[in-house]
Amino acid sequence: MFEKLQTQLLGDIYFKNTTLDASIKRVYATDASEYQEQPQAVVLPQNIEDIKLLIDFATQHSTTLIPRAAGTSLAGQVVGN
Repeated sequence: MFEKLQTQLLGDIYFKNTTLDASIKRVYATDASEYQEQPQAVVLPQNIEDIKLLIDFATQHSTTLIPRAAGTSLAGQVVGN
């Protein structure tokens, strides 16, 4: 599902079962709270076009996007499916 998206993005996407991808997904599985949920993928968009592409992808595949930034959540709001 993410292979085609990977070819269209300028930014980075981590979704495979490699050590690097698993480590990055583990980092994004938690926030400043004690909640944890492993994401299907982590995307680091490079520009507004990447963000538009991600929104279209999420809509087409009936999945969610959880934006992350500095200071996001102390109570688990940024982890989830």
